[in-house]
This record gives sequence, structure tokens and C-alpha cells, in this order.
Amino acid sequence: MFNKKNIKKDLSVLKRLLPYILPYKKRLIMAVISMAVVSALTGALAYIVKPLINNIFVTKSYTGLMMIPFLVILIFLVKNIFYYAEFYYIGSVGQNIIRSIRDEVYSAVVKLPVSRLNKIPTGVLIARITYDINIIQRTVSDSVSAVMKDVLTITVLLAVVIYMDFYLAIAVLALFPVVILPVTKLGKKARKTSTDTQTEMGNITKFLDETISNLRTVKSYNMEELEIGRFKKLSDNLYRFFMRMTKIRGLTVPFVELIGGVSVAVIIFIGGLQVIKFGYTPGNFFSFLTAMLLLYEPVKSLSRLNNSLQEGIAAGTRIFEILDEKPEDESGTTPVPNEITSLEISGLYFNYDKGKDENYDLKNINIKVKKGQIAAIAGYSGAGKTTVSMLIPRFYEPDDGEIKFNGINIKKFRLKDLRDAISYVSQNVVLFNESIRFNIEYGSSNKSIDEVVNAAKLAFAHNFIMSLPDGYDTVVDESGLRLSGGEKQRILIARAFLKNSPVLILDEATSSLDGESEKQIQNALFGSEENRNGLCGNKIALIIAHKLSTVKHADIIYVLEKGEIAESGTHEELIKRNGIYKNLLLKQME
Repeated sequence: MFNKKNIKKDLSVLKRLLPYILPYKKRLIMAVISMAVVSALTGALAYIVKPLINNIFVTKSYTGLMMIPFLVILIFLVKNIFYYAEFYYIGSVGQNIIRSIRDEVYSAVVKLPVSRLNKIPTGVLIARITYDINIIQRTVSDSVSAVMKDVLTITVLLAVVIYMDFYLAIAVLALFPVVILPVTKLGKKARKTSTDTQTEMGNITKFLDETISNLRTVKSYNMEELEIGRFKKLSDNLYRFFMRMTKIRGLTVPFVELIGGVSVAVIIFIGGLQVIKFGYTPGNFFSFLTAMLLLYEPVKSLSRLNNSLQEGIAAGTRIFEILDEKPEDESGTTPVPNEITSLEISGLYFNYDKGKDENYDLKNINIKVKKGQIAAIAGYSGAGKTTVSMLIPRFYEPDDGEIKFNGINIKKFRLKDLRDAISYVSQNVVLFNESIRFNIEYGSSNKSIDEVVNAAKLAFAHNFIMSLPDGYDTVVDESGLRLSGGEKQRILIARAFLKNSPVLILDEATSSLDGESEKQIQNALFGSEENRNGLCGNKIALIIAHKLSTVKHADIIYVLEKGEIAESGTHEELIKRNGIYKNLLLKQME
């Protein structure tokens, strides 16, 4: 009936939740005390039915009539005070546990290597942090409360019924094992259905993330109806899984109700027979019946708990898969030199698909750049230019070869220090839904507003920023939709100016700029041809560009073709060579 392997796996998931509970053990103890009082008073309610029937309705005692109603009110008053305390403490424990898990999951996601993040859809990660954690929250709150409170209540009521009539209690309780088998089977189905539901929820979140962020593309191609149809298909799948779960939950309660009804019928028959033939008092009978009816509710609650527990275990399994992911390799311990005088890439090989080492995306890359020099990487789309730029901050790790600062392999440096030493402007222009000042300051702490303004001026962004409603305090809409592509790009360049790191990597950093803006940015970056007084003048600069107007100022240009360096030299030297670079230049001039 029970699969030992599955039980062991379930227990391992539940066991991993324990460390999150222990910091709040004092609140948990208070909740248990409150539950114990509530359970004891529930048993007392069943027990006082006996004197209620015998002393008032049978012997017609005025003393009993005065005392018992007062006692009932007192029991209910005290019971509900402790019920509130139980609800508060268990809710506090549950919310704190979920907050800790949510924080850990987000931290784990943020610390995942870029190579791993690229393989997990954003929507799936969002579903883990929101939907899955909400399920665990419900499971923890329901389970901890139900298991403790219901088990305590069942224990007290069992003691009451066994004390009242041992043989009648055994006869009735013999029916309870009948519940176990079907409830267990329904629980297994609930877990599988919950897993399928969570997968489908991840698919919907992924779909929404993709389509809503690309609605302009959808509208420009008149694909609204197609996307609505695709969403309806996903929504229908999710509906079917939810309905399957609803059916499972719906079957559990009626089955337990049926067993409860049979139990009451048995009590009425056997108890009534004892009253009629063997002198069993009506008080004893109704007290026993009340205890059994009160016992039924926590038993039903525990049966519902099985489905909730299975959903929580399925969600917990997926959450812990994220927590078990290996974070970025931060094994380096060497501090980055205060002054970086050289960047060298030697014999570098890299492949995105590690299972196909014979087809490298980058092959035998050798690049040298000294402080004060500007190196550029040019080539057709797909040649591997951006890949080179992402290996330097260690977003990816090379399969072979080395990347060195001052002759030291960058793997030996502390990862945080390495990235602090690099100002990286990506071709993916994305701004945070925060103020412009926040976006420029991002990655640069303790900067004054004057320094922010100066960086914006160097990036030729100050004038358009001041034309916005709140200037530097203007909040950028999600994905920077209120700004043009060139304006967003200038904010990113301003961020690089403000960070002012010794190594500068510009990956298509001026691709969205018009000719005049690009010329201004180039002057800010490179200075004049006679005087290298721009941002790159005292740095190691690596420029990745498809537009050759950006790279012609470079001291050396490396031309990539199918992941290999096919040519290298200055702008003039490469034109004279009449090779790939000149051909690329002529095509751009057409």
C-alpha cells in the first residue's frame, strides 16, 4: 500500500523544512500550549453532556440548571481566547518560515550562473518564487496547525470515549481504518496533479512574461488573436488540472462523511440498546455520542490535510531543486590589483553546448590589450563577438585557455572584486523601474548627485533628463518604455562613466544612437584623435561593435569569423588588407 521510496522522499522534503521552524520554537510552544487548552476544553464540552442530561433533564436539578449553562459559557469563552492565541502564533510561525524560504529562493536565483539562468525560463523562476511558495505557505500553516491541534483534540476525545465505554468505543473506532486506504490513494493522485498544475502554471507565467513584454511586436504583426488563442489553450490545460484537483478534494470529504454517518448509526443502535436493556443512562449515551461527533471534525480535517500535504511536498521538491542549484564559482581569493595594466586572452576555447566539444563557438582566441589602449572586436552577426565580452566578467567559463589581468588568471580573483573592476555596457538595453538617478547609480555606491549629473553630462544624457517631469527623480516605466532606445543607451553609458572601473567593455553600446549622438559619445569615450582624454584614455577598453564607425578609433581591431580571429590590425591596415573587415565596411556603406 505504501511505497517506501516515496515515503522516504516525502520525509526528506519535510525534514528540510525543520531548520526553518526552529528559530521560532518559542512561538510554536505557545501555539502548542494554546492548542492543548482548546483540545482539553473540547473534551470537557463532551463530558459535561452527561451531567447536563442526567441532572437537568432526568433528575430536574435546579443546582445543575444554574451551574452547567454558566460552565458552558465559561468553557466557550476560554476556548476561543486560546483559539485566537493558537491562530496568531501558528500564523506568525508560518509567515516567518515562508518569508525565510522566499528570501533564500530569490537569493539562490540571483546567484545562479548566467549559463544556468539561460536554461531556465524566467516565467518558471517567477512561478517558483510566487505560486510554489504560496502552496508551501498554505501547507505549512494548515499542516502545523491541523496536525498539532487535531491530534491533540483526537487524543483527548478518545480518552473521553474510552473512559465512558471502552467496548462501544472499540466497536466504533474499528471503522476508522477503512478510511486510510482510499484517502492514501487520493493523496497520491493529488500530488501528481499538483505537480502537473505547478508545471502548467510555470508555462503560463513564462508565456505571459514573453508576450506582455513584447506586445508591441505582437501588435505590429497583427498577432493578437493568435496569442489569445495560445493563452486560451494554456488556460484550458490549467483549468483541467485544477478541476482534477477539485474532484480529488471533493471525493475525500464525502467519503469521510460517510464513515462518520455509519459510526453515528452504530452508536445509536448499540448505545440505544444498552439504554433500553441494560440500564445505560441517557446522560452516558448522549455524552458518548457528543464526544464521537466532536471527534469526527478533527478526523475529517486530517483527511483533508493529506491532499494539502501532498501539494506542499510537490511544491517543496521544486523549491529545493532551485535551492540545490550550484551558485556561481566564487572560489577565487586573490584581490584584484589596484592598477590593472594589461588584459590578455590566450588560447581560449568555448562552447555553449558542453556536450559537443568538437564544435566550439570560440576557437583559439588570443587578444592583448594594455592600459590606455582601445581594442575592438568586429565581425558579422553570430561571429562570437558578444561571447568574448561575457567571458571576461566570468558570466561564462572557458573550456580551455586563460583570461588574465596583469598576467594573473581571473579565476584566482574574488568574483565580486573582478566585476567591480569592470564597467560592462551590454547590448541588451534594460532599465529598472526606478528613478533615473537610481539607474545611473546602479553598481556605484556613495555617489553624490553632482557626480551623477557629471556622468550624465559626459554621456550627453543630462539635457533630456532635465526635460523630464521630475528630472533625475523621474521614474522610468517598466523596461524604459517612456524613453527612446538612444536615451536608454545613454543612461547605461552614464552608469559606466560613474562606475569608472579600470576595465571598460562596451558591447554594441552605441547601436541605438543617431549619428550626431554617436559622435558625441565617441568623443566622450575616446577623446580626439590627437588627445586621448576620453573615458577610455586611462583604461583597458574593449569595444564590441557591428558598426565599424565605432571601432575605427581603436588601437587594434580583431575580426572574428565563425568563432576565430581571422584578421587583426588597425583600421587603416585592415582596409589595405582587402579582407573580411573591408568587405564588412563596404557593405555598411552601401
